[in-house]
Amino acid sequence: MKVLFIGTADIAGGAALLADSLSELLSSKYEIETLFLVSEKFSDKKNVIATRSRPIWFFEKCFDKFLNLLGFQYCFIPLSSNKILKKAKEYAPDIIHLNNIHGGYFQTNLLPKLSKIAPIVWTFHDMFPITGHCAHSFECEKWKTGCGNCERLDIYPAIKKDRTKFLWNYKKKNFKSANFTIVTPSLWLKKCVEESFLKNKDVRLIYNGIDLENFQKADKAEARKKLGLPDNKKIVLFSANGGVKNPFKGGEFVFQALKKLKNRNDILFLNIGGEGKQKSENWLDFGYVKEPKTMAQLYSASDIYLFPTLADNCPLTAIESLACGLPVVTFETGGVPEIVENNKTGFVVEYKNGEMLTNALSRLLDDDDLRQKMSENAVLASKKFSSERMADEYFDLYKELLHYKINS
Repeated sequence: MKVLFIGTADIAGGAALLADSLSELLSSKYEIETLFLVSEKFSDKKNVIATRSRPIWFFEKCFDKFLNLLGFQYCFIPLSSNKILKKAKEYAPDIIHLNNIHGGYFQTNLLPKLSKIAPIVWTFHDMFPITGHCAHSFECEKWKTGCGNCERLDIYPAIKKDRTKFLWNYKKKNFKSANFTIVTPSLWLKKCVEESFLKNKDVRLIYNGIDLENFQKADKAEARKKLGLPDNKKIVLFSANGGVKNPFKGGEFVFQALKKLKNRNDILFLNIGGEGKQKSENWLDFGYVKEPKTMAQLYSASDIYLFPTLADNCPLTAIESLACGLPVVTFETGGVPEIVENNKTGFVVEYKNGEMLTNALSRLLDDDDLRQKMSENAVLASKKFSSERMADEYFDLYKELLHYKINS
C-alpha cells in the first residue's frame, strides 16, 4: 500500500508531527510506503518533497498576501497546486491523506482533482474546512449558515476584505464535488462538521495519539535538578507556540491567575514557548523546547498544567501532560473535555471564566492529596491516546476504503 501525505510542513507544528509519527508507525508496523508533499520542508527525510523551491516559495507567499488583501483566500495558487497534482499522479498512491490545507500552498479547487486519483482521507485539525476563512470560529456560529459580515477577519488565516460568504460557498461547491472521508480527532469537531455544509460526508472519529515511550512520568526531584528548577516551589506549567502571547491559548488568563497569586512565594509559573527571558520570584520564561524528552522532563518537574486554551480540537500538550502525571486545569473548550476528565484528571471550568480557573488552580495547589490522586488518574487516562492505537485505526480505515474501491 502507498500513502501520499499532503500538508503544510513535515515536522513543524502539531498536525505535521502527528502525520510524521503516523507515517513512521505505518511504515514499521504495516510496511506501508509513504510520501510527503509539503509547503515547507524542515527535515532531511528522503520521502518528503517540498511543493516549491525557495524563490517560488517567496513569490507565492507574496502573491498569497496580495490575494488575502482582496479577500480571495487560496483561490489561485497555481505553482504549488500544479506540482501537487503532478506528483500525486506520478506517485499513483492507493490513499491520499490530507492534513491542513491552509498556509498558501493548496488551491481550494484542487481537492476534486485529487479525489479522482485515489480515495482521500482528510484529517481536520481545526475548523478551517467549514468556515468562511478562519481556523477557529470561537463563539461565532455563522459558519453554519454561510458566513458573511465577519467580525474577526484578523483570526488566522486572516484576510483584509470580507469575502467570507463567497469563500464559504466556494468551499461548499468544491468540497461537494470531491469524494473524501473526513477524520476528526474529537467528538466536538465531528459534531461541528455534522452541522456544516459537509454534513452528508462520511465523518469518522480518531483521537490523536502520542508516543507513550517518550512521554511518561519521571521522578520530580531528578527532573528539576536536570532542568535547574527550584525544589522548594510548586510549579505551574504553561506551554504554547509563542508562549503566553499566543492569542488562541488564553495567556491573559495566566496573567490573571498570576496577579491573584502574586503574594505566594511557594509558586513558580513556568512559561514554555515564548521568546522572553523574564525571571522573577514566581515567573520564569523557559523559551522554546524542541526535544520531546526535554518537554517530558518539564511536565514531570511540574505540579499542574495550566491550559486556558480558547480554541482547540484535540491538543497534544494536554495528552502529553496527562501521560507525565500532570493534572490539568483548563476551560471547557472544543475537544479538551474529551481529554481532561473534570474532578478526576484535573478541573474543566466554564469557558473564559478566569475566576473559576484561578479558584480551581488554587484548590489544586493547596490540596497535595488531591493533586497526587489526579496525577495517578492522569497517567491511566493517557493510555487511550497512544500513537499505536491511532495508527491502527487509520490503517483499518485505509483498508476499508480500498475494499470499497476494489469492489466498486
